Amino acid sequence: MALALAAAALVESPLCAADPAPFDLPGPALRISVTRGDRTLPIAEVPNLATGDRLTIEADLPRDQRAHYILFSAFLSGATNPPPKDWVKSAETWKPKDKDRRLTLTVPKGARQMALFLVPETGGASGTIVDAVRDRPGEFVRAVQDLNQASLDRSRLNAFVAAIRAQENSHPEFLRTLAPALSNSLAIKLNPDCLAKVIELQAACLLENQENLVLADIHSSSMTDTLIGAPTDLALQVSYTREAGLGYYSPYIAVVRDIARVFGAFGNPQFGYLPTLATRDGDRMALLLNAAPSFAKPKSVLVAAMPAIDAVSPPRLRVTGDVPLCGRGRAWSYRSRARR
Repeated sequence: MALALAAAALVESPLCAADPAPFDLPGPALRISVTRGDRTLPIAEVPNLATGDRLTIEADLPRDQRAHYILFSAFLSGATNPPPKDWVKSAETWKPKDKDRRLTLTVPKGARQMALFLVPETGGASGTIVDAVRDRPGEFVRAVQDLNQASLDRSRLNAFVAAIRAQENSHPEFLRTLAPALSNSLAIKLNPDCLAKVIELQAACLLENQENLVLADIHSSSMTDTLIGAPTDLALQVSYTREAGLGYYSPYIAVVRDIARVFGAFGNPQFGYLPTLATRDGDRMALLLNAAPSFAKPKSVLVAAMPAIDAVSPPRLRVTGDVPLCGRGRAWSYRSRARR
């Protein structure tokens, strides 16, 4: 009995819960451009979609791609409002003609989220995807929101890793100065003990256990929004605590864990859903997987999130210390402006 109780305690302990698998498996990519008015931009330069935007989307698959994928797009209008059937479109990515393998879409009025699906060619796939999206719109809305957040978090992590490695290859002696500045601006957890090591070991130490380095983004965290005027370091520390609802894991891990729960809720014998994190570079949106896809039943449907359909919200400026800011012809200090 004692052993059983001890085992149950270990299972229930958050400290012993297994971390979700990292998104380190390269998946397919998509080519996406967005036209607003008379201007066309690649997806990497479009933070938010808007009603009336015209989208061109096609799969960027290798020439020797043997598994045929159907590309689906689905617009969503919130958790309690099933989308109409014509908000779900598809294209057969292996077809030679552009009109058959490419999606050309216009963001409809009332749409608030957008998801993309890559589905292995299967009879009845179209009806299955349409029914899933319309029957449980809230699950897909949450998945899109979580995937967008996780992708943004992953982008911050990628920027930190790239900068640290570049500095290691050029002037590693400057890491003691550069790493704290990067950590503060990108909201990345910094281990100060790493900077006390010899120069040759600092970069490797800073990049250990990467998924747990991502802190809550002070620009979007509702917890840290309440800390008006508080020092950035304090706000980030509070956002990382158990009391802030983030458990023993970084917010990035928490979001990935939520995604796994959501996708586990609406699989069926024909299809299972695999989340993907999107990294954008120009018009190319590369997808990262945390599990190998299956081409046997249940076949794996790759799900990617598009930017939210909403007004652009510029990130809040953050300043540490008494750096003067200009406003209405005079310089205000950060603290005096915060008090106002």
